[in-house]
Amino acid sequence: METRSFAPFYPHPLLRDRHVMTIAGAKLPRPMKLFVEVGEDLWLDVDEETRIRSEVHWQPRHDAPVMILVHGLSGSSMSPYMIGTAQKAFDAGWSVVRLNMRNCGGTEFATPTLYSAHLTEDLRTVIDWVLRTRAVSPICLAGFSLGGSVLLHTVAEYGACPPPQIRAVATCSTPLNLVASTAELHTGVMNRFYMKLFLDGFVRSMRNKAQEYPELYPYDASRGYRDFYAFDSQWTAPAFGFKDANEYYEKASACRVLPDVAVPGLLIHAEDDPFVPYNEKSMEAIKNSPRMRLLMTKYGGHNGFFAATAAKTEYWQDLDRWWAENRIVEYFTGIIEEEE
Repeated sequence: METRSFAPFYPHPLLRDRHVMTIAGAKLPRPMKLFVEVGEDLWLDVDEETRIRSEVHWQPRHDAPVMILVHGLSGSSMSPYMIGTAQKAFDAGWSVVRLNMRNCGGTEFATPTLYSAHLTEDLRTVIDWVLRTRAVSPICLAGFSLGGSVLLHTVAEYGACPPPQIRAVATCSTPLNLVASTAELHTGVMNRFYMKLFLDGFVRSMRNKAQEYPELYPYDASRGYRDFYAFDSQWTAPAFGFKDANEYYEKASACRVLPDVAVPGLLIHAEDDPFVPYNEKSMEAIKNSPRMRLLMTKYGGHNGFFAATAAKTEYWQDLDRWWAENRIVEYFTGIIEEEE
């Protein structure tokens, strides 16, 4: 297992507040338009009803390591943290796949179903495709926020014998306990602001679903949701066989499967994350997962981690100030280098 130390995180002095850092992480662009434009669209069939779209950047070497990235709630392959991490990984010699989970990135028309915190089929389809087309390439997977939950559930499904090509996983600001995270989002003015932003994304998506599948999603499917509980109780929970949102949050939490992940992992999290607390249940799951390494910082917000300066260590030179994105690429690169 990769054991090198990482450069500490020193937040930008103007972004020490957890809410300012969180908003900056979501809104500050990464100047990588050319990188995005040269990506290849990849459409894969998950089943007879569902297709998903990813964006791929291939290295010239057919055996180059492959990094698969999974976005967070209401995000897409175009989320700034997805683009930033992909660019840094590509510059470090990785081929990169940026997954759009079903209904994300404008793909509502390609499936009659919804996605959830524990839906594994989409990522599993991408992994299987990489295993077929790049059989000799090592694979690492990174998930941001809810995407980390999807990633952990997916790799845990393999049990004690995951494909040998899968070398490691990493998550950033991932809710291990959906019960605690959802409760946190329902408290305080700023957290309700975040929840409204997420709900606005749900509304847009449900409007698109209603246009494509009016027999499944009535026109008013996007109306009247005051909070996550209302939306998940009406749509997400029954779609995945749960009696209500409470059961969904409890049984779809990644802390239940974290000890089953049989590859090394890096969990990046900030103590001041405004709506993803790592409470006793989350920490107990990490304690019971000996292959997981927690990289906890005092500051960083949710998917923020914009540093005062670019870090430099004996092993790694950050390409920019986005500390967590650099740590993910550094961690995976260290894993591969140790094998050589």
